[in-house]
Amino acid sequence: MTRLWIVRAGRHGEQEANAIAMGKAMIDFNEVGDLSQFADRAAILGHLDKVLPARSANTLKNFAAQLNQFAHVIEVGDLVVLPRKLTSGVAIGEVTGPYQYDPNSPNYHTRAVKWLNEAIPREAFKQDLRFSFGAFMTVCEIKRNTAVERVKAVLATGNDPGILMGRQGTASTPAAATDDAVDAAEATQDIEDLANQQIISLIKSEFAGHALADLVAQILNAEGYTTKLSPPGADGGVDILAAGGTLGLGEDRICVQVKSGDGAANHDVVLRLIGSVSNSQAQTGLLVSIGGVNAVAQKELDNNFFKLRLWQMDELLKALFRTYADLKEETRAKLPLKQIWVPTTGGAG
Repeated sequence: MTRLWIVRAGRHGEQEANAIAMGKAMIDFNEVGDLSQFADRAAILGHLDKVLPARSANTLKNFAAQLNQFAHVIEVGDLVVLPRKLTSGVAIGEVTGPYQYDPNSPNYHTRAVKWLNEAIPREAFKQDLRFSFGAFMTVCEIKRNTAVERVKAVLATGNDPGILMGRQGTASTPAAATDDAVDAAEATQDIEDLANQQIISLIKSEFAGHALADLVAQILNAEGYTTKLSPPGADGGVDILAAGGTLGLGEDRICVQVKSGDGAANHDVVLRLIGSVSNSQAQTGLLVSIGGVNAVAQKELDNNFFKLRLWQMDELLKALFRTYADLKEETRAKLPLKQIWVPTTGGAG
């Protein structure tokens, strides 16, 4: 029977692009060595006691369960959800290979995955599944509320049919746990990520298209730049020109391109931005892309480190939070936010 797993790519999504480009599910825990030499969770736990002596007993049990799932429980044909931190969507893939240990990889522990869709908007899923995607775990099974069937439906149609899948009274019950695993619905939730995803959804609904460029211009204004916002319509690769100094005549000049769609920006977008930087006599190009960038575009950005910068969702949210109090009143009315303080939870892997 097909099972559905969350497998994250770094606490802050730092390995998302590698996971997608390489066709892999990959996790951290590089320090624990090759898991294939341990037959089950108990053996992995015994090993963790030796290599992670400073960790608490409960934390080690949690780690052992997740590592055992990744190495021994997940099977070829199972589905993997990668909730993306750097963009607004999730990637869904099918596991196509066994556990592999490769110390030359960015993450030593990998499983081969055929990514079926790299950027499904979270809004395609109903709230209960979005909540499960926020589980504060590196590896975690999602098995309640006909999750597998619903994810397959989203892959096929783009729509989540909901818990009952149109069959009154046939919502599935959780499978019996055989590996001491915690279901995603019962795991501690990453409250910050859940809140950020709600803010992202609000940005996408209230600031679609040219309105997102206006929001970015307001953020740059609040950061001390003088900005010129292009009118709606064809922009020739320039949405915003921003400059520091008195009257905006300083040497700190930025050409900004804003992409508000869910899809990843491609190589052509980056090349157009490079051309726009030159044509506008700017010093720096800033690409703001809710959908992130594909691997080829990221390589071009890396090759132009001294000329280009990228804001994906994480960077955009940080800039928003820094400047929120200085945004226009009508903007804050469309995007009502309140800062709160909450206790932090211990790491769950």
